[in-house]
Amino acid sequence: MKRILALFLAVVLAVGLLPSAAFAAEGDSPMVITTVDKTTVKPGETVTVTYTLAHDLDAMTQLTIILRFDVSLFQFVGTNIDNSVWFDNPSVNNTSVSGNNGYVRLRQFKNSNTDTIAAGTLCTMTFKALEEISTAQSALFYNNNKGLLKSSIKVNGTSYAVDGTGFASGVDDPISVNIIPAGSSITVPKTETGYSVSMGADQQVVSGQQVRIPVTVASSEKYITGFNAYDMTFTYDPAALTLNTKTGDAANLTVEDNNGTVRVRRYGATQALGEALALDFTAKATATSTVTLTNAKFDLDANSINFDAPDAAISDADTVVNANNFTVTLPDEFTSDAETRLVPGGGSFTFKPVDSHYTYTFTVKMGDTAKEGLTFGADDTYTIENISGNVVVTCTNKAPKQYDVTYNINTDVEQDVTRGPEKATYLKDYSFTVTPRAGITYDVSYSTPSTAGTTKILIPTVNDNGTITYTIPANRVVEDLRIYVRSSATEGIPVVITGNGAEDAASGNASSMGKNMPYYFTLNQRESCDYTVTAYYQPLNTPTASKRPATVRSLGNGKYVVEAVDYNVYLRSADHWNLVVNVEKVSHSAEEVTVSKYLELNDKTMMLITVKGTPEGGKAFTYNGNTMYKVNAYGTDQYAWLVIVDKGQTLTQEEAAAKVAISAADNVVTITLGFDVNMTGKVDVNDAQLVYDMYNGTYSDFTKVSVEKFLRADVNATKVVDHTDAVAIVNQFK
Repeated sequence: MKRILALFLAVVLAVGLLPSAAFAAEGDSPMVITTVDKTTVKPGETVTVTYTLAHDLDAMTQLTIILRFDVSLFQFVGTNIDNSVWFDNPSVNNTSVSGNNGYVRLRQFKNSNTDTIAAGTLCTMTFKALEEISTAQSALFYNNNKGLLKSSIKVNGTSYAVDGTGFASGVDDPISVNIIPAGSSITVPKTETGYSVSMGADQQVVSGQQVRIPVTVASSEKYITGFNAYDMTFTYDPAALTLNTKTGDAANLTVEDNNGTVRVRRYGATQALGEALALDFTAKATATSTVTLTNAKFDLDANSINFDAPDAAISDADTVVNANNFTVTLPDEFTSDAETRLVPGGGSFTFKPVDSHYTYTFTVKMGDTAKEGLTFGADDTYTIENISGNVVVTCTNKAPKQYDVTYNINTDVEQDVTRGPEKATYLKDYSFTVTPRAGITYDVSYSTPSTAGTTKILIPTVNDNGTITYTIPANRVVEDLRIYVRSSATEGIPVVITGNGAEDAASGNASSMGKNMPYYFTLNQRESCDYTVTAYYQPLNTPTASKRPATVRSLGNGKYVVEAVDYNVYLRSADHWNLVVNVEKVSHSAEEVTVSKYLELNDKTMMLITVKGTPEGGKAFTYNGNTMYKVNAYGTDQYAWLVIVDKGQTLTQEEAAAKVAISAADNVVTITLGFDVNMTGKVDVNDAQLVYDMYNGTYSDFTKVSVEKFLRADVNATKVVDHTDAVAIVNQFK
């Protein structure tokens, strides 16, 4: 009976120890655990039933406990609430409702309660076995009153009862206590178990690889959660597999292998349902074989008193082990869309370069032999066919690709253009120059096959010798280039807008200014930047001559004017000049963007992005459209966000900065680091537990744990989450 009760209580504990956050899911509920101090008494002796709140609860407003008992066997003695976490003035009823059915009810309401009720003892009830009992009896205590009255709890406005929502033990799931007079005995009834056993999934391996085959057990009986003993027989092919599983004294495990027939027996402490055993083999041949479960017996320790272990149903008897496979090893420069690098004998495998902008030289070995005759496919793919051994691909050289460069130049300015190389190198700046002539405006742009029909204007750089350099930036050199140089005659002074802010010059600005006339131009200024605009005149036919300053005046709203000068007096009509307008811009908000590794997950890496700056009123920094958090512990005007990348993937500062923007925001959350990581308003050991789960890779995305909670986990402001943060939380209790 003690064993039966232990099994019952294991069921209750397994459910009752669920985290409180599970209440939100449909069908879940708070848990109250019911225990007894003894399961066997003599007539006249007492038994005490204890009710325990399994975990902390917020906004608990009502608790009713109903315990039904047999008045022909037990007498109610009384209750005790001295150490109760809830009861301080309950109503207590002790009533017989019909026949031998009696019950004790404790009830108390706290309708305005908003405090957290800590886990702990709720109450105890004491019962005395009647002294006149002369024969062995089995008494049952129920956590409801056969539908007449039910135990219940109310949390956050929702009521949970014992009638299926899991308040305590469950519907009519009794606690058994035996009353045994001196000289009497009681026969323990057989507990139905309903066990079924299944082998693990089929496996694809290679010869020499370890093979782990789990054997799992389940039960069709609702309240069976474990087992104590089993006896199972398996068959396997010794020519294909070597059994590694051995007898284990600590686990009371016996393994007998008779040339491919294995008998495994186990007894001892209760083991939870699920994986009962894992058979460990080594594949020793390139072959396919089957491990078969031919017989299985499972049982509880309580049944061992009077019964033999029954046969368990076998729901899945076979695990096929296919070792007729080979591995493919690729260098970092290559990848594959295949789900696995395991290829069946005679099969094929396709791989491709990680970056198709490079040309590669590589070797392929199958076993100890060089593999020739690769099939070349679309998108720079390579296929190895008829694989009959382990494949190793080795990259021997990697060189950036070269792209064709063509020019389309108006005949009248052909003489002014000094062309660059015939080939452009991947991710390397490509430049050419123009030697300007007076009275000519140059329109310079380029296009690529992927942008056919559109051109991109090139920003000039004025050299000290009067020539103009045009550069296609390295990040645009990823395919063939076509460069356009066109001209138009003018009586005015050519205007060149340069500097890092030249890209913000309005497209409608004139390409020249009239002699003795002011020059007006517009900048499409960004709110997050400050602009400095200067100008000077650059001599053309005498480039070594001194430049002449020009006066620039802001007209507001991004409009500017270069003041007019007397061309014949100030610039000398005998010389020819360019007007060079230099636009420099500096961001006044995002002064600094940093990227660092924040947390290593199982197969991913969490990166921390921080931004320093002061957005304008009513605006905030955003990362990829998400409003960033202000983290005071990281310094003045520091904002942060977290992103998750695949293991081995990098996130550069340039990539992160490109996703930082300033947008309108009603509210920016400020994080002042402390110890309340889970944001419950209370610091306890669960805050340390949450941090522990974080750095152990329990959460691989932000579905269950938010970005804010991850940021709060860095309680020591090191910009890394590790064990020191959990230790810091625990230490603060000291």
